[in-house]
Amino acid sequence: MQKRFKYLFFPLALAVLACGGISAEKKDIEIITSKLLEMLPEEVEIVSIEEVDINGFYEVNFKGIEPLYVTSDGNYLISGDIYSITRDGLINKSEARRDYQRKAAMSQLDREELIIFEPEDLKFNIYVFTDVDCGYCRQFHNQIDEYLKLGIRVHYLAYPRAGVGSESFKKISSAWCDNDPNYSLTLLKQGKDIQTQLCSKSPVERHFKLGNAMGVQGTPSIITDDGKMIPGYLPPQDLLNILES
Repeated sequence: MQKRFKYLFFPLALAVLACGGISAEKKDIEIITSKLLEMLPEEVEIVSIEEVDINGFYEVNFKGIEPLYVTSDGNYLISGDIYSITRDGLINKSEARRDYQRKAAMSQLDREELIIFEPEDLKFNIYVFTDVDCGYCRQFHNQIDEYLKLGIRVHYLAYPRAGVGSESFKKISSAWCDNDPNYSLTLLKQGKDIQTQLCSKSPVERHFKLGNAMGVQGTPSIITDDGKMIPGYLPPQDLLNILES
């Protein structure tokens, strides 16, 4: 853990030497880092600590789990959503931040690692975390042609709910490793068996960890081009209505 954080302090020291001082933000991050080092278990890896537009708070981004908020003195960690009180009502600042992060993550995905169903007339993109043993995932896929007719391109990511190494993991990995992944995934969604095959190119474990980091709690979980998450199954027309709104 100490080794992990020395890379956070090193650029901080360089900034002090270059500027002849240290900003309030860097001081806060130094304090927060020191406090977190004292209490976090070693398996928890911090990716970044970033200032947010909420006075006195920073966002701590972890590898594989959802972000938390921390006070600038490092004394309090906050789990949950933060709302801005406005004349028009409450605005979920945390969800807006998650939308931005999900959008950024989706834009960086390698298309070669996705199973994609293409419409003839493209209008919308969605990214769907799916499991081959999930009833609602099967219901979604049974209507895949209807989604496509509405102009919705479906990018599938693997999310075996039973976890890495489970039977569901092996099944969905076999689809990704097949020469015709679209056909193999369709067979699995129909409750049929395919040949078990695991391969080094399989992105299933990476997809699963990405889903956990994004807060996926069930399947299907749909991510729009704007980074909004739609939990659960929606019929084709209902999904289109949301995408058009």
